[in-house]
Amino acid sequence: MLTNKDIFCISTQDWNGLWTRKHRFMLKLSKQGNRVFYIESQASLISINIIKNDWKRIFRWLKGPRKISENLWVATLPLVLPCFQMYSIVNLINNWFLKILFKFWLKKLNFKDLIFWTYTPFSYTFVGNLGDNFAIYECVDEFSDSKGLVNPKVIKLLEKKLLEKVDLVIVTHNNLLESKKLINNNIHLIPNGAEVEHFRKTFLKETLISPEMLKMPKPIIGFLGAVQYWIDFDLIKFLALKRPEWSLVLLGPVGRLAKIEKIINIPNVYLLGGKNYYSLPSYVKAWDVCINPYIINKTSDNCSPLKLYEYMASGKPIVSVDMPEARKFSNVIAIGTSYEDFFNKVELIVKGLPESRDRIESRIKIAEKHSWDCRFQELERVLGLYIA
Repeated sequence: MLTNKDIFCISTQDWNGLWTRKHRFMLKLSKQGNRVFYIESQASLISINIIKNDWKRIFRWLKGPRKISENLWVATLPLVLPCFQMYSIVNLINNWFLKILFKFWLKKLNFKDLIFWTYTPFSYTFVGNLGDNFAIYECVDEFSDSKGLVNPKVIKLLEKKLLEKVDLVIVTHNNLLESKKLINNNIHLIPNGAEVEHFRKTFLKETLISPEMLKMPKPIIGFLGAVQYWIDFDLIKFLALKRPEWSLVLLGPVGRLAKIEKIINIPNVYLLGGKNYYSLPSYVKAWDVCINPYIINKTSDNCSPLKLYEYMASGKPIVSVDMPEARKFSNVIAIGTSYEDFFNKVELIVKGLPESRDRIESRIKIAEKHSWDCRFQELERVLGLYIA
């Protein structure tokens, strides 16, 4: 068991944002006696959406590390120069300033001989320069396929430099493993998972349906997760227009590049935004079918969607587009190979409701093998191979 270590983590998500493995792993590591310093996502001077929704963020970095719980601190970065995902020189300038700030914060917390743990390819210049004696790159996406102000060649170059410098690489998908191991062979696969006990509440009688869902016409076809550019809004539009009597619900924060204009004016499509994590089972309980509507491209080919595990943990029937991670569970997940086939799979489930208890419990049993506790045990096993 890894304990009594100082861990400095550069994340790509804010602590109070949509929770993923980054939050869970760092929280678990802190609870077993490691001191963890979590750095929130990097934003630039032209991050209008962030400034618009949370203008206080501009000044929050001045507070320095904020203690969240025993052994866990979080800090917000100052706004940096834009286009760091397009030009290497901009990334170097930003990191030069951030390195000074990081050293100041680490000295303030008295972090020494630390484990450097990063989720972003833009951090390669920090490896070996912050008093770290071990470096980990946890790759959860193919960053070169990101949208926006991005230069794929620059991102690939920065990631290559990072892969060459770190001591250990952890990936979430087999396709990521195959591509990254060409540069660093100290690499291990640990897919995403779910908080099974939490989403199993969907199945319990005592879990009440959210009042927000009670007023929606049945059947309800639901999506849970970040509403981002990788979601196939044309597919959602196709389903909504094909069956106007269905309610299509998207539950999760809406990203700046998400093409919601394709669905925003369709009366049976409901964008509910982000909700408190602990209330999610009360929403999912009202759903008749859970959907995984990714655009089929390199992003979906390299992705381990949290929602698939969460859907299974809820026991609800699932329809997914044809992507590698969904095929692993084709015995309990229906896979649509085209818009029409996806629609037919959803309609077949709707017509066959209610499902048998055995069918529901079969999904939950599979999800139990992919709980965050199981994933953390895998992480501990990997770390034990490298860190004494």
